[in-house]
Amino acid sequence: MSVFLQLAGDRQIISANHITMIHPTLHPDRVLKEHDFLYMLDGTWEIGEELSCGSKREIFSMRTDDLLILPAGRHHYGISPCSSNNRHMYIHAKPLSGETACDPLSVKSAPAGLSVFSSLIHCQDAPRIRSLFEEIISECWGSSPLKDQKLSLLFNLLLCTLLEQQEKEGVPSGAATLVEEVSRLIRSTPQTFFTGKELAERFYVCERTLSNHFKRAFGKTLYAYQMDVKLEMVRQFLLTQPGVKLHETALNFGFCDEFHLSRAFRRKYGLSPDQYRKHPEALSRLTAGQR
Repeated sequence: MSVFLQLAGDRQIISANHITMIHPTLHPDRVLKEHDFLYMLDGTWEIGEELSCGSKREIFSMRTDDLLILPAGRHHYGISPCSSNNRHMYIHAKPLSGETACDPLSVKSAPAGLSVFSSLIHCQDAPRIRSLFEEIISECWGSSPLKDQKLSLLFNLLLCTLLEQQEKEGVPSGAATLVEEVSRLIRSTPQTFFTGKELAERFYVCERTLSNHFKRAFGKTLYAYQMDVKLEMVRQFLLTQPGVKLHETALNFGFCDEFHLSRAFRRKYGLSPDQYRKHPEALSRLTAGQR
């Protein structure tokens, strides 16, 4: 079942904590006013959900490093007891306006301002999600005068990270981590244009496998991904460093020379680097005209 949530908003965390179930226990049978985010640290659990009208039911089977979103206003109940010595974390967050009004059976796409989340998100290859969960719990029990503001920011970051993670779930196991590491290298070394062979050797994979993973994750080739990243960096650099000459800009971002950079820039943005530097607002007009 889908969950509709706002990515950025002033969030209020009602409670958060670590829980250990020594004996097998059913999940509580209840309807909460808050969103319940459940992260399985160790163990298994089967939890059921039904809409308030009772017209739709779904069963979620959780295992270690799974995250389950139980939205406010929906009926949740235990299907089978959790495993012995089950360890999990939870966060209860107050819903924002509009988040509980959406019926996933009648709404085909997310309403304006809301994003669609899967109820169950597998986080086995995403340790950052677990870390954010733990950080929110720690902050929730802290005494910082800025606690509420920090909790809101951390929770919004958690939502963004979860959305990214669920989009990766169509990528084969292990591929998401590989793609993330390669893309991080590309972004952190803009002065270098890597070949597929160089990257494959560096990360000990087949060049064709790496290329297929990138195309599946980003919808473009490895070369096209690098080019897009570099050109966007160039675009921002042209405005923040107006005194740097174009041939120096080209070398700084891995282009052979200023002519190579100019051709690529014009192909992507519809105007030359010099034209963009003088009239950056022209790019907005071109983009608006294409929509």
